[in-house]
Amino acid sequence: MTGTAGTPTAESGRWFHRPLPRPEARLRLVCAPYAGAGAGVFRPWAERLPADTELVAVRLPGRENRLREWVPPDWPSLARDFAAALDEHVASPYLLFGHSMGAMLVYETVVRPLARPPERVLLSGCRAPQVPRALPAIHDLPPDGFRAELGRLAGTPADVLADPRLMAMLDPMLRADIRLAETWSRPAPDPLPVPVTAFWGEDDDVAPPHAVAAWQALAPHGFRAHPLAGGHFFLHERARDLLGLLDDEITLCLAERRRSDGS
Repeated sequence: MTGTAGTPTAESGRWFHRPLPRPEARLRLVCAPYAGAGAGVFRPWAERLPADTELVAVRLPGRENRLREWVPPDWPSLARDFAAALDEHVASPYLLFGHSMGAMLVYETVVRPLARPPERVLLSGCRAPQVPRALPAIHDLPPDGFRAELGRLAGTPADVLADPRLMAMLDPMLRADIRLAETWSRPAPDPLPVPVTAFWGEDDDVAPPHAVAAWQALAPHGFRAHPLAGGHFFLHERARDLLGLLDDEITLCLAERRRSDGS
C-alpha cells in the first residue's frame, strides 16, 4: 500500500512508528536510532514534545516487526531506501534527528537528493565523517568478546546480553549495524544542504566532543551546538535536558518558518 506523505499505511508502518499520532501537527520530529536499537527507544518522547509536534520514530530493517528483514550491508542501499520512505510517508515540514549510527544515516540520506528535505538535521553523539573513529572496531570479535564490548558500551540491555538464545537471534543485526557504523568514513565529505544542530556528551569516548563539533565544517547553512553531561548514551542519561533542547529547536524552526512565510 502507498499513500500521500504522512499517511499511515502498511508500508509506512514498516519504516515509521507514530506513538501519538498528530495528523494536524505543524511539525514532525523524525528520529533515527543508534546501532541495534528500534523505534521503541523514542516512544517515551512522544508525550513530552510540544502539542503541535508529532514524533515519528524510525524503524530500521532487522528489528521489531522487521526482525526477519535483511539489513542492507552498505550505506548507499540503506540511505536510498530510507530516503524513499521519507519522501513518501513523512509530511513536511520536519526535523530529522539521529543518534550515533542514526546520525550517520541522517547524513547519508540528506546529502543524497530528497524531494522534500528536512528543515534542519539534528546530529547527536556522532563523529563527523572526516574524523576517524575513536575506539577499536568490535564488529568482527568472537561472540564472548562482542557481548563484553556491547555491555561496556551500555547500549544493549543487560538482560538481552545474558540471554544466549536472544543474542543468537539478534547477533547478525547487531554486527551489521555496528559494522556500518565502524567502517563509516568520508575523507572528503559533502557538505549538508540544510542547517545543522549537533549534540554531544561531555564524557563520550565513542564520539568525543571535538569529533562531534567537527560537523561545523560541513554546515554552510548554519550550525548550532549543545554539549550535555554524560557519556555516549546521554539521550537516556540526560533525556530531560535533551528534550528541553529539542523543544528549543522546534520553537526556533517554527519561528523561522513564520518569518520565511512572511506571517
